[in-house]
Amino acid sequence: MIDYNIVIPARYYSNRLPGKPLIDILGKTMIERVWLNANMSLAQEIVIATDDERIADKANDFGANVCLTSDKHESGTDRITEVIERLEWPNDKIVLNLQGDEPLLPATLMNECAALLADKNIDIGTLASPFLSKEDWLSPNMVKVVTDCDGCAMFFSRSPIPHSTNFEINSMNRNVVHHHGIYAYSCKSLRKLQGFTAPQIQVNENLEQLKALFHGMRIKVGIASIPPGISIDVAEDIELVIRALS
Repeated sequence: MIDYNIVIPARYYSNRLPGKPLIDILGKTMIERVWLNANMSLAQEIVIATDDERIADKANDFGANVCLTSDKHESGTDRITEVIERLEWPNDKIVLNLQGDEPLLPATLMNECAALLADKNIDIGTLASPFLSKEDWLSPNMVKVVTDCDGCAMFFSRSPIPHSTNFEINSMNRNVVHHHGIYAYSCKSLRKLQGFTAPQIQVNENLEQLKALFHGMRIKVGIASIPPGISIDVAEDIELVIRALS
């Protein structure tokens, strides 16, 4: 199994759900639940990266390794890059970007995502699952990724791609899948990304991974072996997560 570290970026001010990392879920904050799941993975080191003292204090209380970062970052990737520079992680170290709003994400999938970088020709690893309904495929909240013959990403979009009037959704479809927001990078790839400007297509789709594709980086898309669970984006998702844990 590949050696890797996990960084969990967590910011307090979310447009749709302020204070999201500190939401109580059956007696534990969301950020603690994400961290506890991460501790079940094979990661060597786990760091919570935040710009907010309230999150840092809670994380310190439950024993996490915390890195207080700048409040000027525009993305979680920028925050993670600050962590790897401050901790002086080498270029060949693999880092998993674990979203702080994924309290149900199994550790198994963390290991699967990190393992994609065993192939040294890959810059970034990520996971996806087949679409289960046409409604999900049509939804702009469900990010689509089209892959090539090697399982590498060709394009990500919020639109229903590829265009087809008779597109069939089934569990065997592996060329257009539902993208999950988990990424594995080498520190070298993260440092390289920092030097790239954001292309207009990234702005249009509001998908940061398009910057990597635009500048020629290879993104391997693994098919998740089990469902990743519900992420918390809006207040209504909290009850869904509580039901899943009950």
